[in-house]
Amino acid sequence: MNKQELIDKLASLVGSMEDFKGITDFHDGKYAGLEHALELIQKLDEPQKPVVPKFFDVWAKRVIAKHDEFYAISLVARAGWGYGVDFELSENGSSSENKDLLYWIIDKCSDNYPNKKKAIEALLYGYEVEKEPEYHVILSENTGGWKYTFLDEEGSIDRTNNKAHIPTFTEKKVKAIDERYWVFAVPVEEG
Repeated sequence: MNKQELIDKLASLVGSMEDFKGITDFHDGKYAGLEHALELIQKLDEPQKPVVPKFFDVWAKRVIAKHDEFYAISLVARAGWGYGVDFELSENGSSSENKDLLYWIIDKCSDNYPNKKKAIEALLYGYEVEKEPEYHVILSENTGGWKYTFLDEEGSIDRTNNKAHIPTFTEKKVKAIDERYWVFAVPVEEG
């Protein structure tokens, strides 16, 4: 039963008790107790789903499709304990294929493996994927009668007076076009 189902059930019970209010102290007490429980549950916060990197999402979907969630949890739990899990974490047996995933899971900078805990909770309760930062590649501003000179999706240089017409890129996409454009990347402002 989730929170909303519980709220609906209690609201139904409170509604059914309204007709009995004032008949006896027992009914008044039961009504007051149910009403108070309903108020408390409505104030209850839903737990936040952990936010994980994209590479974890790709790996988790692949492992779950091939095996199941519990196999994925066992791999995460064993990671970093010398079981050669880095090979099992990859699809083709290459230890370098998922080194970012392994390093993220074992996070040697921490004593208590917070990312290992986050990964296991994500596999158990669901998760959200970390949004990759996006950038505009603006080569110059206010030149030649145009407000912006920018890089378009095809890797060509274009011009516009409206920033909304400038495409967005991830760091990987910018560098795939040409690494030299990365110095012109400007983070997209949200809102």
